[in-house]
Amino acid sequence: MIAKKKITKSKIKTLSTQHELVECDLEFPRLIKELTRLELDELNQVEESINKIQKMTWDQIYKTSSKTQKRGLNWEPIDGQITKSGKTIASIRISKKIRARVSRDGKFMRFISIHVDHDSAYDESGGEDL
Repeated sequence: MIAKKKITKSKIKTLSTQHELVECDLEFPRLIKELTRLELDELNQVEESINKIQKMTWDQIYKTSSKTQKRGLNWEPIDGQITKSGKTIASIRISKKIRARVSRDGKFMRFISIHVDHDSAYDESGGEDL
């Protein structure tokens, strides 16, 4: 007779970060420089969005993406923009006026740039060293 081993949740390695809370990485040099140039009201909007993101899972982030219904962060992969490591660059809504360019790396949302001119987020070429 073969003895069965009980497998506990703590012994199972999590393979997907889809249902874990998102962690925000705000250490990209360009982003840091751009944050210092924001007006106080704009900086407060960025902080509010980051606080909201950190309470969400990647599954919830992706569900905000919609071509027909603009809601929430509105995660939008940007055509033709990828990092040097091949990760997709996306745009998210910070406010009605501000968008950010970000990339996913496991459970991390890596912020690349902030765009007060909403449309300028889509004019970048990509290739960031992430």
